[in-house]
Parts: sequence; structure tokens; C-alpha cells
Amino acid sequence: MKLNLLVFILLSQTILAQNFVLSGTISNFTNKQPVPYATVSVKKLIKRLVNGNYDYQRIDYKQLVTDSLGRFNIPLEKSEFVIEASAIGFQKKSKFINIKADASFELELNEALNQLDDLEVKARKAESNVTEVSSGVIKLNIQSLKKLPVVFGEPDLIKALTLQPGVSVVGEGAGGFNVRGGRVDQNLVLLDDAPLYNTSHLLGFFTNINTEVIQNATLYKAGIPAAYGGRLSSLFSIQTKSQIDSAKKSIGIGIISSNALFQQSFFNGKLSVLLGGRLAYPNWLIKQFPKRFKGSSAGFYDLNTTIQYKINPRQIIKISAYTTADNFKFPEDTSYFWQSKTATFQYSFVPNTAWSFQFKGIHSAYSYGVNGLRKDFEYKFSSDIIDQAIKIGAYYTATKVNFDFGLSQNFYKFNPGSRVPKGPTSNVNAFGLDSENALESAAHVSFDYVPTKKFSVQMGLRAVRYSRIGASKQFIYKANEPLLEENITDSVFFKKGQKIITYPSLEPRLSARYQISKQVSIKATYHRMRQFVHLITNTTAISPIDFWKLSDAFLPPQTADQFSLGYFRNFNENKIQTYLEVFYKPFKNLVEYKDGADLVLNPHLETELLPANGFAYGTELNTIFNFKRFSGNLSYTWSRSWVNTVSTFTEEQVNQGVRFPSLFDKPHILSLNSEYYLGSGYTLSGSFTYQTGRPLTLPESQYVLLNTSILNYNNRNLNRLPDFHRLDLALSKDSRRNKDQKRYFTTNFSVYNAYARKNPYSIFYRQFLSTSKAYRLAVLGTMVPSLTINYHW
Repeated sequence: MKLNLLVFILLSQTILAQNFVLSGTISNFTNKQPVPYATVSVKKLIKRLVNGNYDYQRIDYKQLVTDSLGRFNIPLEKSEFVIEASAIGFQKKSKFINIKADASFELELNEALNQLDDLEVKARKAESNVTEVSSGVIKLNIQSLKKLPVVFGEPDLIKALTLQPGVSVVGEGAGGFNVRGGRVDQNLVLLDDAPLYNTSHLLGFFTNINTEVIQNATLYKAGIPAAYGGRLSSLFSIQTKSQIDSAKKSIGIGIISSNALFQQSFFNGKLSVLLGGRLAYPNWLIKQFPKRFKGSSAGFYDLNTTIQYKINPRQIIKISAYTTADNFKFPEDTSYFWQSKTATFQYSFVPNTAWSFQFKGIHSAYSYGVNGLRKDFEYKFSSDIIDQAIKIGAYYTATKVNFDFGLSQNFYKFNPGSRVPKGPTSNVNAFGLDSENALESAAHVSFDYVPTKKFSVQMGLRAVRYSRIGASKQFIYKANEPLLEENITDSVFFKKGQKIITYPSLEPRLSARYQISKQVSIKATYHRMRQFVHLITNTTAISPIDFWKLSDAFLPPQTADQFSLGYFRNFNENKIQTYLEVFYKPFKNLVEYKDGADLVLNPHLETELLPANGFAYGTELNTIFNFKRFSGNLSYTWSRSWVNTVSTFTEEQVNQGVRFPSLFDKPHILSLNSEYYLGSGYTLSGSFTYQTGRPLTLPESQYVLLNTSILNYNNRNLNRLPDFHRLDLALSKDSRRNKDQKRYFTTNFSVYNAYARKNPYSIFYRQFLSTSKAYRLAVLGTMVPSLTINYHW
């Protein structure tokens, strides 16, 4: 009898302690689309006697974030809970759940229409600024980007990023962006996990992603997930819309570009289709320029397609494709072009409430070049990249530990360049370089651990093995001598697939958070990154003749370690969010260039490259304020970025090996952007930015030889341009009267560079008689108004 009683007690305790699994989906009430990366707070209801009466008190139980499809799984004990969900641009909503067995539910959030909660850029959702483990993460609100004042009226992802601390560009109209002292090629930009090797249209005036097709966009400055690698400074992940449960069409017309969007679901929501396109027609505006620009032309287009099919509630297939092209011509006899094409196949399988699996096949192709049009010297220079990958990932969710692991295999094929004559009368000789091939294999594992309510940690490890393979030729140089063309002694040819050199590496990742109170926390992060692809350029910004090169025996992979420590605090019920973060990032194996380096179609390029190291450090201060009608973001960054060549040979040194500022070293950057809701659908927004002028190299003297002025240049990057500052303004109108209205207009009128400051982009010299005179070049030295109108139905 006693034994039976003991068994009964043990079984009862086991049943009472049993955990059940709650599966949920957070979606948009208006269009039924999933809400990715929504914050889900679980509060346990405890019945207590208060002042003689029984009352329910809510006790914080757990907080998590939904995945890219708005889904989450969480183990819960048998009890009563309140599930609360929140996301940028949506109103909070909660639901009561009585857990007695495994359960699932869907919670639909209403859009915060015409509210200023959805600030155009937010580094954190309200309470997540303090509670999340990760730091250095910027999540863009795509809908609010359309209210941001921009040049030529086109919503711009990168412009939004540069208003945040730690992110900058070298100058107006420059392509790409720089993160925490890193170079442009050190940012991994992914569109549905497919890498993009160029992010700009029209030499940097437009981002080459149409915001109408984007579901979410997130920049990781620190705490980069272990599933990703290959770049030193940041990960910028862009996801297109996938699940579509309601039809939507729109068309937008601007001063020099137009866009269109079609999205529709079929077969009771099983099949979702999205088509988006954008076309630019700036030539009519170019014709209004002074006569010296006669003969110039430009144009671009981009197309996006996404198809998602739900095989059943546990299996989903998503296919996305993207193509874009750019072409432009200056008055001279040269035209430029580039094109990108990507495709991603994704299969997701959720066998149970704890496990989920993903398989991805990725293809990215990038080509670019120059057409020479001078009579009798017509030619075409072209270069291209093929980047293909297969990825397999698994994810497990438990009460206190969540972890994921996966494998990936990348194949690279880079064509550094070839030149061919065009036309029967061309005097140009054909010439080309061997293609470059490489394999990159990687495995990763990471997990989140929450031992206590106050302390949580994310740990990860990425193991990479990069192999440069043939077919290609490699030169042999004299031992213990500088890499000079005259020191070449022989060459060796590696057959197709033959291994040339291998670089294995381990990349640890660590993020930790200690929450002092509900409003205060301290966060620390560390990660190591390695980069096997290099943008070869010695110009200030990306130019049409820059090209990419793979690591080889003479060009080892770049390496960076980043350490950061931050203090995060919210005020006034999370309406004011602040953080102060410091970072330090040493670089190894950077690429510098000899003065006057010959980079294009150079068969022994290593003789023009210089080995270098560097380091960057700084402090970022950010404040987000979010009130009923007025919202904004004030950020300040103080940082430095240094480089020094490390060779012992004089021929391979810059500034005698003494460190010098990098091209994008800007000690002080101040940004303010805000919006004020005027009522009746009108919103007034503005942004102001101030930056220290970037470094440049100027001549310290000149002399005349045979009536020709010769400039004698100073040490590299020891001079600076004047400081940069600009004010942009915009007035936007949303004609919707309620969230269910299907047909409506959105209008944006913006003024770029409102007080017409001539911010210099560079300083150049021209010979006048027997001397050289300096001139300042301002890309947009005047006020630029623009108007964009979008119709939705």
C-alpha cells in the first residue's frame, strides 16, 4: 500500500511538472502576412489574495522573437498565461491561454496607421532595447522609409542606415557604406541569402533594391550570427515578402524613376506570388544640364519575383529571383555597365514543435565593364563573378536553451577581366586574365542560454575551410625580396580543380547581457570574422573599373576581431530609448596600394598590392524618442580608423610604415532625424547630418618641367576635406481614412540639401598656363526638390 502511494505521488509530480508546447504565429490583421521578428512576451497568471480578495497577478515568464515567417514555439507548464505580441509599426495585442496540452494559435496585430511609433529606423523595439542579448543591430521599418527625405524622391535603404551611429559613406553620391571603420567591401549584403556585390544605382544615388518588395531589412554591426561569415564589418540581411494572403497592387511615379508592385495569393492562400519592378529615366533631366554634359546618358532597372508554396502547414517552399542592370555614359567616349542576377530556393520543414529544418540553394552572378567608343580604338572590357552555395540548417527550441547548427558549401568563380576589340577597324589587342576559382566549406553551431532572468548569453562557433583551386598560373619570386616584376623567376600552372592553397579558420561569437533592472542592462559582444574576397580599388568610392579578387598565396584572407561593451537604458515607459556603446576592432591582412598602382588587367597584380594592418575604435551614443505625435532619433559617433603597411621592404611601405587615417576616417558624425504627425494623414519629417571631412592626399609643392606643372604630393591621407553638413526635409501624405481602405494614394514631397550647401566631394588639379590650380568638386551643390506619388489598390 505504501509503495503504491509512493508511485502515485511520483506520477502526480511528474504530470504536474510536465511541459507542453505552445506554437504560435504572429500575423498582420490587414493583409494576413506574417510579422517577422515580432517580440512575444509570456506572462504567467498567479492567483493571489490581495486585501482580502483574490486577484490575478502577471509574472514575467519568458520573452522571445518570432522567426522570419512570424512563427514561434515555446514550452510551457500547465497553467494560465497571457501572450503579448508587439512589433514596429503595429499596435500591441495580448491573448489569454490556458495550457492543459500542446496548443497552437494565431495572433493578428493591427497596423499603427498614421502613428509615429513606426519611426523610419529603429535600432530596437521598445523594451527589447534592454532585454535582448544582441547589440549593434539596426532594424529598418520599410513602410516609414517612404516618409524619409531623399534625393530624387526614391526611398533608400542605405540613406536610412547612414542616419544611425557607426554607419557612414565617404561622400555624397558614393556607392556602398562603411560600418565601424570598415571598408565598403567588408559588408555582407544578402537579398534572400544571395550575396550582392554592388548595392548602388547611378554611381551611388540610389540603392539597387526596390523597397516595395521588402519584408524586412536588418543590419548587424556586432553579434553577427554564426551562420554567416565572409565579411569583416557587418551583415545586412534583406528579405523579400513571402506569405501573401490578400491581393495588392501599386504603382509609383517619381521625377526620374517609377515602380510597380503586384502581389496575389491563390488556392486558399497556399500559393503566394509577388512581382515588383522599377525603371529609371534620368536622361530628360540630364538634358537640362549645362552643355559640357552633352552626350551623357544613364538608366537602370530592377525586377523582383517571389513565389511561396505551402505544401502543408509543416512544409514550405520559397523561390525568389532578382535581376538589375545599370548603364551610364559621360561626355567622353566611354560608357559603363553592370548587372546582377540572383536566385534562391528555400525549403522549410517543421516536423514538430521543437525542431525545424531549412535547405537553401543560392546563385548570385555579377558582371560589369566598360565600352571604349573612341574611333579606331573601340573595345569592351568586362569582368564577372559567379557565387553559388548550398546551405543546410537545423533549429531546436527548448525552455532555457535554443540552438541551431548547419553546414554550407560555396563555390566562387571570378573573372578578373578581359578586353576585346569591337569593330573591324579597332586597333585594340585582345587580352584577358585567367579566371579564379575557390571552394569554401563551413560548419556552424550556436545556442542561446538563459540561466537566470537577469543574465542571458549567446554563443556560437563557425569553422571555415577555404581552398583556392585551379586552373590558373602563379608566378614565383625571388626569396626574401620584395614582390616586384623584375624579381619574377618562374611560374607554375595549376590544373583545373587542383588545390593551390588552403586557409582553415575558427570564428567564435559571443554575446552576453546582464539586466540590472527592467529599464537598464549591460551588454558585451565579441566576434571574429575572416574575408576571402577583396574589392581591388584605389579610388575614393566604388568605380566602374573596380574588380573583385579571391585570396591566394600572395593575398591572404583579411581578419578582424571586434569587442564591444554597451550600457542600455530606457525612460518614460520605453518612450525614450538610449544606449552608449564602445567598440575596438583590429584588422589584419588589409590590402593597400602602391602610389600610381596599375590594377586593371595586370597579370602580376601582387606586385602592386601592399600588405597592411589596421584598427578602428570608437564610441556610439544613440537616443530614440517616440511620443504620440513626435518621434525621432539623435545619434553621435566618435571613432577613428587607422592603417599601416607592415612590410620591411621600402618598396612596400606607405608613409615609411607609419600609420595613417583610412579614406573613411571621420572622427565626428552627428545625425538627427525626426517626424511630426500633423493630422489628416500628413507627416512632416526632416534629417540633419554633420560629419568631419574625410582624409585625402594633397600636394605640398609643385615645380615646372618643360612648361609642365609637376605636383609633389604629401604623405598619404594627411589632409582633410572641409566638414560636411546637410539638411533634408519632406512632407508626406497618406490618404487612407482607416486601415481597411484598399484604394489610396501616398505622396511624398522632399527637399534634399535644403540650404544648398556645396559639400566638396573631392579636390582636383588642372594646369593653368605653367602652374596647376586646385578646384573643389561638389556632387550636389544645390537644393534638389522631388515629388513621388504612389497609388495602391
